Amino acid sequence: MQAIVKEISLKFSVMLTAVVLAAMLGGVWLAAVYRENGSHAILLPDQVMTLLPAPKALAAFAFTDHENRVFDLSRLKGKWSFLFFGYTHCPDICPTTLATLARAHENIAKSTAGAKDVQFVFISVDPNRDTAGKLRQYVTYFDATFLGVTGDDAQLGNLAGQLGAAYQVAVTRGMENYPVYHTAAVFLVDPRARYHAVFAPPLDAGDISRRFQVLRELEGRKAT
Repeated sequence: MQAIVKEISLKFSVMLTAVVLAAMLGGVWLAAVYRENGSHAILLPDQVMTLLPAPKALAAFAFTDHENRVFDLSRLKGKWSFLFFGYTHCPDICPTTLATLARAHENIAKSTAGAKDVQFVFISVDPNRDTAGKLRQYVTYFDATFLGVTGDDAQLGNLAGQLGAAYQVAVTRGMENYPVYHTAAVFLVDPRARYHAVFAPPLDAGDISRRFQVLRELEGRKAT
């Protein structure tokens, strides 16, 4: 059994590396230079956030959130959405990432623009174990505003495929506490429901919130 798990882990690591490299080669980096009279956004090598040169419109999908409400493409419109794929039995990556995102949310909420147009969504790729009640208890532990959602395998694969979010559920017969391998990246969807950027690990709350605030300011200027 250990050999099977190791083999799956190795295959997933190769797949995840390919996904990260594709994002890096297909995007540009965003950095901010802070000056006494404000901040000026420029493009520089910076491994915090990778921007897609042309934001990608997402196709329809259908999940259920932790309040048993439909969570579909319409729920992404009008808000900046931070999406993270994981599962509640995750021993390390998920709790660490959600704690980091909770701190990033606090930073964004304290900014001038605030967090009214921002949402954080935890997408469970383990629907067999992650019920609505379990998701509610899990995500709200980190932040009362966080959303937990999940769906069937087809719908999970649909959205994950659009974002390049690699994951693999290693269900093994007779093994109740089976592992789930998933990307540690956080995906950013803009208020037009377009895949706009990705944050690659290691994740830092301050870096995430600062880069996001610069991006939101730039996009606001384009809209005026």
